[in-house]
Amino acid sequence: MGLPSSRALRSRSAAIAALTVLAAGIPRPLSAQSQALLVSIHGGRHTPLVNLNDAGDDFSAAFSYGASIGLQLGPSVALRGMVTRHRARYRGETAQLSDSMATRYSYALDLQYGWPTTSALVPYIYFGGGAFSTDFDDETRSSSPSFAGRFGIGMNRVGALGAWFLEIGTLLYEFKSPNFKRVQFDIEARLGFALAIGL
Repeated sequence: MGLPSSRALRSRSAAIAALTVLAAGIPRPLSAQSQALLVSIHGGRHTPLVNLNDAGDDFSAAFSYGASIGLQLGPSVALRGMVTRHRARYRGETAQLSDSMATRYSYALDLQYGWPTTSALVPYIYFGGGAFSTDFDDETRSSSPSFAGRFGIGMNRVGALGAWFLEIGTLLYEFKSPNFKRVQFDIEARLGFALAIGL
């Protein structure tokens, strides 16, 4: 039997290092930590509520997914950066597209404030801002990223390693593309898990 390849050794070393880092946050429950690094993944639904123009053109609602990294600053306050991606279909006649599909990204920096409680269920609000972009599959069509404001509510189910969370929020931005320029109001709903690494 041959020796492991250098790639396999590097993969094992990286896995061991990652497990060592993650293990540092395991001994204390999230509720007992005043500071922690929060790494999360999520999936959900992105639903536009405003048409792109008076003719009724819009984007379809779609499944979304993404990840975030954050810092718990205290028992009730956290700062997080989040990116969410979803595929949507343009529906309308104004833009003549060879392919109606588009990939849409939301980039955000949020401040999250949790209601002080001794329960494992912790309600919270979040607000922040970032950018929203749309990349059409039709390469002849382009759009400009826009500043986006966010606000939402959520619920954490805190456990030993982190927290499951469910949140519903709003996204306000201006969609800018040839033939379109209108403020959009979208709803985001997501379910995810945040792993807490104690600091």
